[in-house]
Amino acid sequence: MGFTMPGDLLRELWLITRLNFRPLSFFVASMLSTAMWLVVVVLAIAWYGGDISQTARHLFWGMAVFLVFSEQVWGAAVFNTLARTGVVDYVAASPVKLHTYLFAVSLAYSAVAVPGVLILLGIYYLLLGEFPPLAQPVNFAAAFVIFVTAAALLVSLFTFLFIRLRNPNFVVNVLQWAVPLSGGMIPPTAMPPEAAQFFLLSPFHYVIAPVVYSATGVWLADPPTTLALGAVVAVAFYVLTLYAAKSAMWRYRATGKWGVE
Repeated sequence: MGFTMPGDLLRELWLITRLNFRPLSFFVASMLSTAMWLVVVVLAIAWYGGDISQTARHLFWGMAVFLVFSEQVWGAAVFNTLARTGVVDYVAASPVKLHTYLFAVSLAYSAVAVPGVLILLGIYYLLLGEFPPLAQPVNFAAAFVIFVTAAALLVSLFTFLFIRLRNPNFVVNVLQWAVPLSGGMIPPTAMPPEAAQFFLLSPFHYVIAPVVYSATGVWLADPPTTLALGAVVAVAFYVLTLYAAKSAMWRYRATGKWGVE
């Protein structure tokens, strides 16, 4: 099972995704139900006389971030099954590094969120007659790259927790909400200043909130500094993932096991 060419890597990622993917009907229903939360909240705001356009714009990017991260985390939970069925043993025997493999898989699962984001776009357009504008396209591009990269590294790190649990579903459910919410999925700039300042203490804030900030044009702190700190956090996640992967490989070679299999 080699990963010497980009095409080989993509093929392996596609096979893993297809073999472990949820049924299509469940996937579509899940995406639709998530997207409908946007409709419910926006209509509730409208009912009480709030600004629909501003609310939808802020919520759209927060929901998009949530969809991407959620798919990555649930994809990491699949690693538990792959370890028990021996698939990861082939990875250990191949030239590819374990942390590289996990990072690539997490990126692949990011793409799984695309249908959900497209559904959100469609709902946004039906509600407002336009697509969500980008206030700062250059900052948004940088923020999005930092977010996807950092999220994939963080989820790779979570994988080593999941393989030590017999059933990681509860932990996955907690993390898929805790990380985006503490990172600014709901924009801190829309909160009271006293509450917003607490987000500056969260490392997740610097890799999640900038996506929303750059899309809306309203930042909690200086944009270049926030983006630079996001890059630093991403590097820290990489170092931690590299250490965890080397430790997991050492345990596997010593015991022949990845976790609870």
